[in-house]
Amino acid sequence: MGVPKFYRWISERYPCLSEVVKEYQIPEFDNLYLDMNGIIHVCSHPNDNDPHFRMTEEKMFKDIFHYIEVLFRLIQPRKVFFMAVDGVAPRAKMNQQRGRRFRSAREAVDAEKKARDRGEVLPTEERFDSNCITPGTEFMARLDTHLQYFVTHKISHDKLWQNCKVIYSGHETPGEGEHKIMEYIRYTKSQPNYNPNTRHCLYGLDADLIMLGLTSHEPHFSLLREEVRFGGKENNSRTPTAEDTTFHLLHLSLMREYISYEFHELKSTLPFPFDLENVIDDWVLMGFLVGNDFIPHLPNLHINKEALPNLYQTYKSVLPSLGGYLNNGGKLNLERFEKFVEKLAEMEVDHFQEMSADLKYFNAKKSKNGSAFKVNKGRAAVKELVPMEFSDDDGTDDDGENDIEKTLAKLGLESQAGLFGDDDEEEGWEEDEEFRQHKREYYMTKMNYENVDADVLVEQATCYVRGIQWILNYYYNGICSWSWYYPYHYAPYVSDIRGFSDLKLHYDMGKPFLPYEQLLAVLPPLSKKHLPEAYQGLMTKEDSPLKEYYPDTFQTDLNGKQQDWEAVVLIPFIDEKRLLDAMAPCNEKLTEGQKLRNIHGPMYVYSYTPDNLGEYKAPTHFPSVGVNHASVELVHRDKWEILPEKIFKGLCPRVKEDLYFAGFPTLKHITHTFHIAKEAVKVFQQNSRGENFILDITELEIKPNLKDLANQLVGKTVFVSWPHLVEAKVTAIASMSEKYYRVKGGELNCQVMEGFKRDEFVCARNGIATQYHDRWGINVGDTDILVYAAAMTGRRYAPTPNGRVSLEKSWSSIIQPYAYQTIVKDIAVHDPGYREHFNVEDYFSPRTKVFMLGQPYYGCLGEVIEINPSHKGRIRVVMTDLGEPNFEVVRRKQDEVDTKYMPGYIAAQKVGISTHLLARLTGTVFLLPPSSDNPGELDMKNRLNIGLNLKNNKRSEEVVGYTRKVQDANGGKTIWLYSPKTVESIMEYQSKFPEIFDHLSEQKGDKDIFYQDEVFGKEQHKERVSELTAWLKESDFAKAFRQKCGTPCLDEAVVSRLVEEVDKISAILARSVKMQVRPHLLFKPNPLQGSTPPDPSVTYELFDRVTNCREGFSVPLGARGTVIGIHLADKETDVMYDILFDEAFEEGLTLAGPATAKRCYRLHSASLINLSHGNRYFSTGEANGNGKSDEPKPDVWKNNRQDQNHHYNHQNQQRPEKQGYSPHPSQQTTPYQPPQGSINKNQGYNCTPPKNNPGYDVASPQPPDPNQLPSPSALYGMVEIRSSREVDCVVFGTYYATWNKILQQGIGRMPNRNCILCFSYIPRIKPGPKAFQLLIFVDVTKALADGIRFYRVNEQLISCTGDSQGLIRPKYFIKVVDCESNTIIYTPQYGFGTEAIPTIPANPGRQPGSAYGQAPHPGRGRGRAITAQQPQGLRLYENIWSQVQREDNERLDKWPVQGPGISNAAPVPAKDSGRSDYGRTEVSVEDIFRGAAMACAPQVPDQSLATHLSPDLLSMFKPPQQTQCQGVETNAHKEDSPVKSAFVPTQVIRNRTPRKPKPGNCDDMTRQSSTNEGQSLGSADAERPHAQQTQRHVQQSNGNDNRPRRKVRNRLAVKFGQPFVGDT
Repeated sequence: MGVPKFYRWISERYPCLSEVVKEYQIPEFDNLYLDMNGIIHVCSHPNDNDPHFRMTEEKMFKDIFHYIEVLFRLIQPRKVFFMAVDGVAPRAKMNQQRGRRFRSAREAVDAEKKARDRGEVLPTEERFDSNCITPGTEFMARLDTHLQYFVTHKISHDKLWQNCKVIYSGHETPGEGEHKIMEYIRYTKSQPNYNPNTRHCLYGLDADLIMLGLTSHEPHFSLLREEVRFGGKENNSRTPTAEDTTFHLLHLSLMREYISYEFHELKSTLPFPFDLENVIDDWVLMGFLVGNDFIPHLPNLHINKEALPNLYQTYKSVLPSLGGYLNNGGKLNLERFEKFVEKLAEMEVDHFQEMSADLKYFNAKKSKNGSAFKVNKGRAAVKELVPMEFSDDDGTDDDGENDIEKTLAKLGLESQAGLFGDDDEEEGWEEDEEFRQHKREYYMTKMNYENVDADVLVEQATCYVRGIQWILNYYYNGICSWSWYYPYHYAPYVSDIRGFSDLKLHYDMGKPFLPYEQLLAVLPPLSKKHLPEAYQGLMTKEDSPLKEYYPDTFQTDLNGKQQDWEAVVLIPFIDEKRLLDAMAPCNEKLTEGQKLRNIHGPMYVYSYTPDNLGEYKAPTHFPSVGVNHASVELVHRDKWEILPEKIFKGLCPRVKEDLYFAGFPTLKHITHTFHIAKEAVKVFQQNSRGENFILDITELEIKPNLKDLANQLVGKTVFVSWPHLVEAKVTAIASMSEKYYRVKGGELNCQVMEGFKRDEFVCARNGIATQYHDRWGINVGDTDILVYAAAMTGRRYAPTPNGRVSLEKSWSSIIQPYAYQTIVKDIAVHDPGYREHFNVEDYFSPRTKVFMLGQPYYGCLGEVIEINPSHKGRIRVVMTDLGEPNFEVVRRKQDEVDTKYMPGYIAAQKVGISTHLLARLTGTVFLLPPSSDNPGELDMKNRLNIGLNLKNNKRSEEVVGYTRKVQDANGGKTIWLYSPKTVESIMEYQSKFPEIFDHLSEQKGDKDIFYQDEVFGKEQHKERVSELTAWLKESDFAKAFRQKCGTPCLDEAVVSRLVEEVDKISAILARSVKMQVRPHLLFKPNPLQGSTPPDPSVTYELFDRVTNCREGFSVPLGARGTVIGIHLADKETDVMYDILFDEAFEEGLTLAGPATAKRCYRLHSASLINLSHGNRYFSTGEANGNGKSDEPKPDVWKNNRQDQNHHYNHQNQQRPEKQGYSPHPSQQTTPYQPPQGSINKNQGYNCTPPKNNPGYDVASPQPPDPNQLPSPSALYGMVEIRSSREVDCVVFGTYYATWNKILQQGIGRMPNRNCILCFSYIPRIKPGPKAFQLLIFVDVTKALADGIRFYRVNEQLISCTGDSQGLIRPKYFIKVVDCESNTIIYTPQYGFGTEAIPTIPANPGRQPGSAYGQAPHPGRGRGRAITAQQPQGLRLYENIWSQVQREDNERLDKWPVQGPGISNAAPVPAKDSGRSDYGRTEVSVEDIFRGAAMACAPQVPDQSLATHLSPDLLSMFKPPQQTQCQGVETNAHKEDSPVKSAFVPTQVIRNRTPRKPKPGNCDDMTRQSSTNEGQSLGSADAERPHAQQTQRHVQQSNGNDNRPRRKVRNRLAVKFGQPFVGDT
């Protein structure tokens, strides 16, 4: 049952009531109840709007199983899991079911008819009729069998299901599903051993579930369902996984407190005690008056027209005079209820008077011909005026009134009733008579009475009151009559419900209908196939005694409502006696199988047993359960039925209301007041229009001392986010002037809040106040103190030094500020009863499944064998080592396989259409039925979208493999890119339907709505529309996966390659390895872990190999897979990962093409162990003694896709020759960046700068413009950097003009700013008048240790406060790099110069993601700095030469060049002209470089020379690999020059590196040599000559060697091969 608009109304009136939660935020529950019919409907016909939609029954059943499994895993009930399917309903419910089924059948037929009228060809498969979801049908019988099998399978194989009692009440058990659940709750609550603090969760948010939950008077009761979205067209589709689903959790604990606030005035006005439980009962009663499934709503009582507030106001005004409450535990006090209705009737009269006055005013302005105003048509239209005559008594008698009415009639105006009369009493009498006449017409037209007399009104009042009492019995005591029903489609007026105080209410219990009896009572003739054939004639035959109950057509009446689905279905109520009499002769014609479906059955109570109960035969489509451990008990419904007087009603006396239960919010613990106002609180997608309950937190009378408060709270746990309390650990406390936090050792440290820190405080304070008010309806007041805390994310069992395993809490790595006045501390908390300590032997008992978190075998699934005390507590396990696929081939070929995207103008050129037409066709274009069908109206209901729907700006969605959304680097404007598949689809579209392209091309402007006959012509538009519809639905792009713009993911072709590689190792047998492991290196699946990942140091990248480590999951435990997509979010805990698993599984999804069918799933990091991370972690030596990695952990949830994700930028700009076109400079783009961070598609998260800031050009960074910086009011949301791991690097750009000042004083703050702005990446410098000349790298670790603060402004900028004087001193510089020469000019340790600088460590927090300006590593020379006057190509290749020296550690010497620059080297002597051009000779490095640079540089833009040419030149100097390089010989080189020889095949034979240093550099060389100690630079024999030669160099520099020194050059022994044929 549902009351339309009720859920939204109460959620907006009481803003804290409904909470949007994720999986990890759902509290712990004892009992979970599922109203199964909602699940069945969603899974069997998710899209009723599409007449083409078809689904197999197997798919329906699997989806239902999956949905149940997901909900069970979300809640994980500890005691009871109850699944209730609707059985035969009471007769009062059947009327509503009958109307609903008649309407749904007609809507389905109408939808198919309209589709055929449009020329669409519908599938040949029969459409699923949702009316089969009724007890007694063959479909329900099959579903019942499958659900029993599903429960048996889960209990036999799933440990989570084995820990609770599972109750299944199927369609054979009479009663509605939710009422069978409530019957069980009433039964258990009345038992002597009932726990009054039981926590209930009921899936569903219909109004009757809210009412039912409140009638139970259970304080720990919550309702769960998927997130509800309002404000747009209803979308029936559901998200594929619970991990990606947002849920609404409505807490009835808060509902109880809000009801207390709603009627708080009664506490001071009632002459009898105020009892909240009785007020709640009366609140439920008033909710029934606005309508439900059993009786219609009272006239003029509509929720969207403030009906409920008016009811509440009436109740508050009349209750003090009643002497008691209206509803006493389900028994209606008729005398008091009659007085309440009398008071309510006054409101009804007032409403009619207002409506009548408005109607009269409108009629007074309306002429007889229906026009509100007449147009003056000239003198010809003026009729002769008749003189008006008035009587002498001023028109107060009847004759005067008649004369005036006649005169008004001649003027063309209608008479105004009620206009006459000169006193209020006479006017009131006239309106009362008018009201009675209005009601008389209502009964005669709506209820078909010929005459409305006193007997009719008594009958109406009696029936309505009987209906109210029946509903109260149904909700509080259970069914009091199976046969009673309300016999009218409409309710009486409130003013006519009177005189019933002495009414005697008795009900005949009767018995429930049999399934076939209900089917015949509720099904329409269009659904007769669901009945046995013996009964079908009763619906359709003309001589059938029941024919009048099955009309072929029927009418509906909105009756004051606005939506069609709210209309009253005007069909006759079926007569029970006539129905049963007509069925009696047909019963004998039933088959034995049909008779078995026409009985009532028991409920099934399952429990786990370790005994093997044998094989359980499975129904169709599923495998049998080989070993059955599900013991079942049959329980009939009457066992749980108890007499009303034995039902325990009200609040249990042992309920602990003052005890906080985790996850159950409360308005207690913080002093506050409230008021009611329209403050546009935004609970859903739109601001509320009605009144909101606003909570006002009371200000503290005494301001606490900040230092004392810090001593009390810092390091302690409190509860934050009131009223939805979350436990958190306090890390700091701050005011506007100071901030306290603890340093190592536990001492309290004070930091002065000034400048930027103060701005941050103000922004955080304002943001908290705004969020509380706009979403929760809470005024927090003035915030003077902020508490910084880390929320709890879960619990885990950790080994302790005493040899035990203890339960400890896990805290988030994200520190958030909270207003001090919203913090709750020192409250009594419910003990969840978790076991705090285990012995290692008990926790890791034999056969326990565990995962390895150490090396070797990181992430492998294993099983515990035993624990041997003699082995110092080590656990003996057997690990399963599986073969891992090699993805290197896929990575190398990724650029070739990946989809190449192009801008719109290129795609349009390929198709031969305009860019405007391309943009329209790839989006949405509507085609309406012929204009002649509805002249002057737009038939939007039957519109057809003929666009390809490949992009959605509103939802920010792109279609994988077809479109990408990027941002233009020049101005930050977002544009769309298109793939070749898009071009092919449009070309196919154009070839099949050229009329559309021709018509749209002729249309100007942005019109996107056209008529079918305009496009295809009047003669053949039906046929062409039919063909078009079929093509659009069957095309591949219609089935492609859609995702949020900016989602890092692998292309479908790449994923297909991954599948191939994974399948190659499927035949490799796993090997078992026995080993002894310390307990802290083992992870045991833990249901209490929440959102805490098994390995907190983990990071994720595309291509990473992972394994599922959660039990009771759709994904099998230990299943391995590959990360193919990363769904980013604002919070770390909300990031989701698309995983391609190695093997298909039953609940698997298809996320990346047909190759991934049933092999994918979307998981949270808490469910994964990253195998690749483990390999990176240990193989690179990143693990330290604490088991933690020094590898920085980026804020992955704030990052977005980088250049490699959009291959237009990555491939088209770097490899334009492969694309067949060169992008126009104005169209060069960068990836679309939702405003946080960056992701490298191939390498994971890097420091490459996102290019979406219009304030500067990333390719050529400019000084930040102070006017473009965010103001303090816009800084809320900036994240403080607390560790160097959180940044790639911090770089400050400056000029030589300011360098001397910076060297003396440090980097200062910008003018008019209180911060220093730096880059969070290493920018590439493009020449320009404002381009930076120097880049200063800041040591973040050292600066943070000295109290300097850094903040991430956005994905591009880092803000620094500086020291107490606002400076970053030179001692914090890592290095200073010249932007033009890419050389290090300064370090704090070694001063100026490049030759004397040994290895300079990079940022200890994180290695920069670029080799830009890096100092040489130990033993790796760079060569001397090249001046800016040297050719760009020459400087480039000198840098490449230093790379060459690094490439081959065994063949190349590691000493830096000590001679002069290579540009000054002497040329190689010319050879004889007769010598061949190939052979062996010695050439200088500079000759090779100079020739290659001159030949190759013109082919590639300057800014990307290194990217394109480095690999080719590097390969030239790697013996014995053959390389090829082609060039153009110029006149500047002689014919015999080695430069010419450099352009034929060469092979490096020997490298002659100079052995003699320049005088004066001996100390430097010694220092350089000492740096190389301990590093493996080659073989031991190769290192001795180096040491000896170094000693000789030192002796020479000391004067011991007087031999003359000679100038030495780099020379290579090169073997030249045959020149290329056709070389120029």
